[in-house]
Amino acid sequence: MKIKIVHRYLLLEILRVFFLTLGLLIFVILMDRASSIAETVLGQGVSILDFLSVLVKGIPAFLGITIPMSFILSVLIVFIQLGNNNELVALKSCGVSTKELSKPVFFLGVVFSLFSFYSLMFLMPKSNVAMKKEIEELVRKKITMSISPKNFSSNFPGVTFYVEKIYPEKGYLENFMVSLVKKNELITIFAKKGILRTEKDTVFLDIQDGSGEFLNWKKPEEFKILDFKNYTVKLYRFTEKERFKATKYKTLPKLLSSDSIEAKVELFKRAGLSLAPLVVGILAFSIAVIIPRGSIGLGVLISLLIIVVYYILYTLMKKIAFKTGIVLLPLIPDLFFLIPGLFLYVQAIKEKMELRVGGRW
Repeated sequence: MKIKIVHRYLLLEILRVFFLTLGLLIFVILMDRASSIAETVLGQGVSILDFLSVLVKGIPAFLGITIPMSFILSVLIVFIQLGNNNELVALKSCGVSTKELSKPVFFLGVVFSLFSFYSLMFLMPKSNVAMKKEIEELVRKKITMSISPKNFSSNFPGVTFYVEKIYPEKGYLENFMVSLVKKNELITIFAKKGILRTEKDTVFLDIQDGSGEFLNWKKPEEFKILDFKNYTVKLYRFTEKERFKATKYKTLPKLLSSDSIEAKVELFKRAGLSLAPLVVGILAFSIAVIIPRGSIGLGVLISLLIIVVYYILYTLMKKIAFKTGIVLLPLIPDLFFLIPGLFLYVQAIKEKMELRVGGRW
């Protein structure tokens, strides 16, 4: 019964710090994404609630990275704090071994790894799809709602509209003029009908029954006037942060059924990342119980160093795997931390190692 109380206490403490850290990390990532997305979607006809809806839909896509980061920080903080308060010494004096203390960490590591697997294989692709569709819809809405009938309006750099009649909900334009300034060319089009649509990260305008004036700044003598029945122009292309690679849309069944190298690398990349909570949890616990009292600052520094090194290895192995076709390379970061983690764990259980750097007694 005593052991169960200790386990429950440790579980609650780790979870308390974990969710606080997870919320902070998600907030920081969302703020980073928010600036670029806001530039794209915010405008007339697009409310703050629409913008927040896009951000919320993107949260599941960040869980694969934020869960292991939050877990390692929570484990280190909780167990170092227990050491500072002499609670670890008290528990050991009552017959609670280091191995027993590690059981909640292993349990949460397995739970978070399983949830990370589900998140990366199913929630993240669905989140990417939902987020992309909403961004596309809001961009179209922004364009149409910011176009005022019988007024000149500019929605994006180099694009100017003058419209006699507009139907914002459907993206229909009637009797309009659109001017596009490109690198060395000015295009001015007059038409009876137009339809705004998005496809593959790009906003297009499909034009019917119109004429266009094409002026090349470097070769003005080549000025052209063309009449056409149908014509399509590219109005806007999403930024790099707003784009999603095809593999990021695929859930586990689709990745398994694909024979492409890209899909296989993506599969092992997600599998490796889903193991991260368990791997870094073992390492964090082992470091926390051998680190001296009063070293919470050193513990946080070590956890941040582990996070940075893991992310660098993860990014590097992913890129090398895509280039070489060695699909198992994304698993290397887990092996890199699992081996020293298991070694330190064995030493911690046997109480044969004590890290004195930066400590005080």
